[in-house]
Amino acid sequence: MRKIKIIVVLVFILSSFCNAQEINVKKSKIQKSSAMQRFNGNDSDNELYTRFRYTPINGLGYEKGIHRRDPSSIIKVGDVFYIWYTYCKDNKSSWLNADIWYAISKDGANWEEKGPAVKRGKKGAWDDYSVFTANILVAEGKYYLTYQARTFLEQRNVVGMAWSNSPAGPWTKLPNPILKTASDGVLKNEHKLGFTNVLESATLVDGSWDSGAVHDPGVIVFNGKYYMYYKGHPIGEKMYADSKWGLATADKPEGPYLKSAFNPVTNSGHEVWMFPWKTGMAAIVDWAGPEKGTVQYTEDGINFEVITILEDIPPAGGAYIADKFLDTKDGQGFDWGLCHYGRSDWTFLVRFECDLKREKVKKLDWSQFKHYSTIRDVMLNPEKFGVTSEILQGKK
Repeated sequence: MRKIKIIVVLVFILSSFCNAQEINVKKSKIQKSSAMQRFNGNDSDNELYTRFRYTPINGLGYEKGIHRRDPSSIIKVGDVFYIWYTYCKDNKSSWLNADIWYAISKDGANWEEKGPAVKRGKKGAWDDYSVFTANILVAEGKYYLTYQARTFLEQRNVVGMAWSNSPAGPWTKLPNPILKTASDGVLKNEHKLGFTNVLESATLVDGSWDSGAVHDPGVIVFNGKYYMYYKGHPIGEKMYADSKWGLATADKPEGPYLKSAFNPVTNSGHEVWMFPWKTGMAAIVDWAGPEKGTVQYTEDGINFEVITILEDIPPAGGAYIADKFLDTKDGQGFDWGLCHYGRSDWTFLVRFECDLKREKVKKLDWSQFKHYSTIRDVMLNPEKFGVTSEILQGKK
């Protein structure tokens, strides 16, 4: 009888143990790690994930002594594509002492440079040193270029605008800037530096997030209004280490543009890149900040959520976004554009392709992406690391 009791007890203990294990297994299937709570999915299944491919173009490629950089979004009028970009011949800077030029193309690969669209102002004007980093807006039957501008006497740049009845111009500048930096923060000899770079001037008082510069303006039509996103830098020792995006809205294309009370609306990002996506907008947030290298999404234009991470993002990308100004609440994305390859001594434009168009089958084969597992510094200066020109040309 005692043996039977022992056996019954053992069976009960074993049964309880098995049940406990089964419960633990079930719990483990329900519970998620922190990583999977943040994001549960694969890159290949994410609509806003892509890998970028790059090809040379004709007409806007490398040319000794000329810098072409920071291309705008691309628009199509009839059967012709138009793009605007910074054009500079200064051997000390590839973006200052510059004007805005434009080019046209029938296929996006062969471009014809047409010449200046917006030039610097006369001596003493608020844009007499440089007009650069332009973007395009098509609205109410007209064309509007937003751009950065600098004067010789003021280190803080502003945002200007010009309009035209045709993408080929002529362009009429608005008489005053449409956006300025915050007025706080103090630089030593701020108004006496001339050509001297702002980094060489001592900071006396740190400023707010967009007190040092407002850059990369781009307007998108959203909820019946004009949303201008821009990059801001603060006056301070970390001026060019930290940048964020701000938002200014207007009821008319030419403004007035009012800065959002929620600014900055991102905690990261350098060049500003927004596009309609479904019922909201998506943003490619490139380098600078804790959320660099991400694609983010917003339903209201203010509150952004990280959706995925990208690698090898096109520098200063300007995409052909067919529905950028239509406000359809059914954004379709894009799959090609131009960007710049930039160095201090020469900068030129190249074409990129991607799979950020809805319903497009994504190309994810690693063999197509030559930049994977490379170090960018080696690519920029291979001979410094013993990779000679003969090796690069396949002769060794």
